[in-house]
Amino acid sequence: MVLEIITPTFFIFWFGVGAIAASIVAYFLANTIWELITFVIVSGLLVFFTRPLVNKMTGEQPRKINLDEIIGKQVLVIETIDNKKGTGVVKINGDTWRAYSFKEEVVIEKGTHATAIKVEGAHLVVEPIVISEEEKK
Repeated sequence: MVLEIITPTFFIFWFGVGAIAASIVAYFLANTIWELITFVIVSGLLVFFTRPLVNKMTGEQPRKINLDEIIGKQVLVIETIDNKKGTGVVKINGDTWRAYSFKEEVVIEKGTHATAIKVEGAHLVVEPIVISEEEKK
């Protein structure tokens, strides 16, 4: 039950129910093999059959990210992007991404904006937005 409180999902609970079923079997049969079989079957059935049911009842669907939607958008740099140091985090559409600079030698400072060029695995490749002196005035 402590694990259930710590974890954000409702997953460990079903193993607790399986353990209760196994303890009932233990009370009547006192056979370790039947206890183990009962625990595995009850826990497995609960996990397998209740998860889709709960998802259907709550109506929550996993959030999908359209990668094409991200490309070309402006991102906020929330950790300085330095390819040599292996640092860099950006925020886009409320999500945070690990990021690389498009050019290896370019460091993009925290608090500035950049443009998303492409996605490589779980990383976003960005380039800084260059603001001319006339635009700064």
